Amino acid sequence: MYEKYMICTRDFRNVARDGKVAGFQVKIRINYYRGCYLSMVDTVRLVVDGEEFPSDKMTFTAGGRSYTFTELAAATEARWFFGEPATLTVSKPGGLQPGMHTVQLGLFVRNSYIPRLDPDDLYNFTGMRRSDGSTHYGEPPVPLPLTATKRMSLVQ
Repeated sequence: MYEKYMICTRDFRNVARDGKVAGFQVKIRINYYRGCYLSMVDTVRLVVDGEEFPSDKMTFTAGGRSYTFTELAAATEARWFFGEPATLTVSKPGGLQPGMHTVQLGLFVRNSYIPRLDPDDLYNFTGMRRSDGSTHYGEPPVPLPLTATKRMSLVQ
């Protein structure tokens, strides 16, 4: 339902470090009406013009602080509020060319009130089976679906 609001069209731009373009940024919103603690942001999948960027090449910024995706798991005090844009900064030497780009996003956020494990297979949710055949409710499907797509212009 909130997928059409997940990718913000404003502030899509290249970023520079030491005078050289080192990557780009895109702002995103959470697709969950309650917001969450940052430690509950499990998986982000970002594809721009068909090129997928792994999370180890990204940082996640919310509330004025940047985190690697490894650090997010320990960010149990910081929150990402509904409607508040977070920034994905992607390391890509040279950045993106100015002009129109297709940006796709998949986001998996664990919900605090739903159990993570389902050893008795009580919940049969499509796409939630792991490669070993076991069911783990709350685990992201592999590969994570790209649920939001926007065509937008990169600002230089």
